[in-house]
Amino acid sequence: MNWKNTGKKIWKRTWQTLLVLFCTLMVLEVAYRYQWIDFFKTEFNALNKNIKSNQPNVLVFGDSFTAYPNGYVSHFRKAHPEINVVNCSMPGSGPYEMELMASRRISDYPPKAVIYQMYVGNDLTDIDPLVNWGELSFSRNCYWSVKPYFEIFGLFSRRLSGLQSDFDPRKLKQDDAKFSRKLYSPRTKMMIRAESDYINHSIKLKGDMHDAMEDAKASIQYLRELVPKKVPIFIVIIPHFSQVTKEYNKNYEQLSGRKSSMKVNYRFVREISKVKGVNVLNPMRYFREMESNVQQLYYSNDPHLNEVGQKALFDFLSEETKAIWQ
Repeated sequence: MNWKNTGKKIWKRTWQTLLVLFCTLMVLEVAYRYQWIDFFKTEFNALNKNIKSNQPNVLVFGDSFTAYPNGYVSHFRKAHPEINVVNCSMPGSGPYEMELMASRRISDYPPKAVIYQMYVGNDLTDIDPLVNWGELSFSRNCYWSVKPYFEIFGLFSRRLSGLQSDFDPRKLKQDDAKFSRKLYSPRTKMMIRAESDYINHSIKLKGDMHDAMEDAKASIQYLRELVPKKVPIFIVIIPHFSQVTKEYNKNYEQLSGRKSSMKVNYRFVREISKVKGVNVLNPMRYFREMESNVQQLYYSNDPHLNEVGQKALFDFLSEETKAIWQ
């Protein structure tokens, strides 16, 4: 056997295969960024099974807080059956995904109003992921390093994980076990390992989070430009659980996170409020009021709102957006 010729053939086939894979990836990336096809159709159809063509539309964008089964969107649908509450959310998504899907959804379902749900916990880190080669796995660091350049990887990740993040409300009970460092969401603990102060970085827009916020604001401005000026846009910002009560904050510290700022009018909210033509809604005070009435709004071992929290969010939004439901 001529090992020299065999080696050359193997090398040639390898780089040819890599070239084909890279070209395929580039085509998919361009198709995804320009949404040549509806890459989010699966999630959209699952969340919208009874849309009626002869009714006005209220479009709701967001992440897993909005995609939550029997969550605040479901409450709106029950309260206002005469209006299509079109759920355009997707678990694990952020401002960039909202920007990608907005044009098609607004064209297909011209809205009388738009609600966009943001989350302090990961909207900015979704734009600028946390990379820590000393604490996280090699594969995780590689993924988060290339994700800002290849957005299609985010879609691959959601597909491989069954459309969801590690959050599955079916696995959590309303009266779940007391807070436990051992039982708490693995993803949250991973984020803390990457950067123990990442929540404060998002709250106060420290370091790279400042630039990430500029990108988020650009996505919201794009949404504003897509929708006629007469159509109101409401941006509701869900606080991280550690911002809401001292008890939650102590729990977060037990997970090795840095103590979070608990200011109501924090910089994340103030910056989003600078986008012209949108109404920014901050439920922080309302959430604290509900918690003071011994109503636990967040799961004990997961950073998401539980069913009580989802109902509280619905009540808050109902009051703040009551004009659009009339």
